[in-house]
Amino acid sequence: MIVSIKDYYSQDTTLLKTVEVITLKENISQIGKKIEPIDSIIKQQFKFNSVADLLNLNSSIFIKNYGPGGLSTSAFRGGNASQTAILWNGLNIQNAMLGQCDLALMPNLLFENIEIEYGGSSSIWGSGAVGGSLHLNNKLEFNKGFQINTNIGSGSFGLFNFASNLLLSNKRVASSIKFYRTSSENNFTYIDPFNNSNDLIVQKNAAYNFNGLMQEFKVLINPKQILTINTWFNYNQRNLPSYFESIQKKRQQSDISSRIIANWVYFKSKIRCSIKAAIFNDYINYNDSSAEIFSKSKSQTILIENENYYNWKSRHDFYFGVNMSFNQAFIRNYESIKYLNKISFLIGNKFSFLNSKLISNISARAEYFSIGTLPFTGGAAFEYRLFEPISLIFNAAKVYRQPTLNELYWMPGGNNNLKAEQGLTFEGGANYKKQLNNLLFQITGALYSRDIRNWILWIPAQNGTSSATNIQNVWSRGSETTLKLNYKKNIIKIGSSIMASYVLSTIQSSKQENNNTLNKQLIYTPRYLLNSNLSVGINNIYFIFYHQYTGYRFTTSDNSHWLIPYQVSSCRLNYVFDIKKINLSVFVSCNNLFNQNYFIIAGRPMPLKNYEFGISIK
Repeated sequence: MIVSIKDYYSQDTTLLKTVEVITLKENISQIGKKIEPIDSIIKQQFKFNSVADLLNLNSSIFIKNYGPGGLSTSAFRGGNASQTAILWNGLNIQNAMLGQCDLALMPNLLFENIEIEYGGSSSIWGSGAVGGSLHLNNKLEFNKGFQINTNIGSGSFGLFNFASNLLLSNKRVASSIKFYRTSSENNFTYIDPFNNSNDLIVQKNAAYNFNGLMQEFKVLINPKQILTINTWFNYNQRNLPSYFESIQKKRQQSDISSRIIANWVYFKSKIRCSIKAAIFNDYINYNDSSAEIFSKSKSQTILIENENYYNWKSRHDFYFGVNMSFNQAFIRNYESIKYLNKISFLIGNKFSFLNSKLISNISARAEYFSIGTLPFTGGAAFEYRLFEPISLIFNAAKVYRQPTLNELYWMPGGNNNLKAEQGLTFEGGANYKKQLNNLLFQITGALYSRDIRNWILWIPAQNGTSSATNIQNVWSRGSETTLKLNYKKNIIKIGSSIMASYVLSTIQSSKQENNNTLNKQLIYTPRYLLNSNLSVGINNIYFIFYHQYTGYRFTTSDNSHWLIPYQVSSCRLNYVFDIKKINLSVFVSCNNLFNQNYFIIAGRPMPLKNYEFGISIK
């Protein structure tokens, strides 16, 4: 961490004026990468939605969504959810048993800053940072006084949203508490694609309610030290519907999680260091009364991390650190409590040349596990500002993913002889950004290639069970293009963006006998994905129209079955006005504007046209 404290005291009082805390590690990892920060106006439009909904329409990431209230995971550049680092304030919060996070359980309004980092960064973030990283950051500020922000919303299918944020801060102490509740009967109608009658079917046993709170506390100990403590609690319940009329199951799942991070930062002249300690607990209870399945699992991760930075000769930042992770989990399908511990060492240097026109970073990481292989990773990245409107990026890295606890120890099928997924990734791109009077024009393009060996899959065995196996090598390559136009004059704001991606992620070799998967696209990896939007703002009124195209998704490894492409549109209207010291914001949205019948995942229908509306009071 860099801590920059400006004008800590005035000349004759002890008034604190400005304190800025900047995550240096995040900035270093983004050198030579394609980065997509989520604009504050966009975040405001999606304040009642989950992180999954936000990313689905505002990024080049394919979100595997099982329907409203259902599981939602990310797929970066032909990878899977386990190959994504989900970083909350700089620490990976992926479940130690599953190796992934459910983005549907993360309300967007909890985070002041959300950024998407494309490409592998295992040397910076460790295991799992293969396809990309998602940064969810909180930003608690001093000297903001007392503020209350309350949000109430409703919508189709019995949807109800409530969230509130209380902030109290002075010149040395800041505290914030956010709590939220989202619930829905989720009894939407859809059309069965296998029934020619086009009869509407009502989804049953799909209600859900998500609850949680986040507490943030920050204290300025002295001009050189800051202590921050973040806590986040979730309690979520949802019914799991069946889409076969002949099978009426009452399946339920509840997810409980608690996450606590304490971060101490020290700053003096050219030296900066931080120490983080965290504990993450996850509980998952799954009940299927008809099949007499009552599964309870619990996992715990304890993290301790130290980072140190030294600025030498003004153009170099040398950094090193250590990360220790202790993971344990228990479920009836394990023989006993299982452990997966690791310690890693990070070293690197950031360089600046040619009057900061050329910026580069070289990093290396050694990681030691209590079981499995011990990969050594590294990366090199470069950014060069060719001239004022054009900049070039390039990065190359060795990436890896350590097997999860389930892949190692699940009975039956776990395999404690698994190797880590490993490979090389390369990326190059260019960015053109030009301001022409009132018009801002920006176009970004990127090409990438990633080759992963020892890809882990659960393969059916002769006895009918499945086993985790290092089965294949996968080559992912493709391109991403983003075009943005923004016009602003007086009270008028007009913006438009198009984000297009092409992904070819194919199996290059496989150890599985008698299979015809070679050179076939990975399942649920669309080759083409396009997100576009058009926004118009006049004074305090803001309107956004979204349109999304998602291409074919194969549902079998031999590509013999697939889901047809779909196009979905939506629109959102927001109006902001002030009454004395109160700021009010009213919004209304229409999802699936043209009533398309579509599936993202086979057997998981999505709602037809539906509505949301709400009000925020600050």
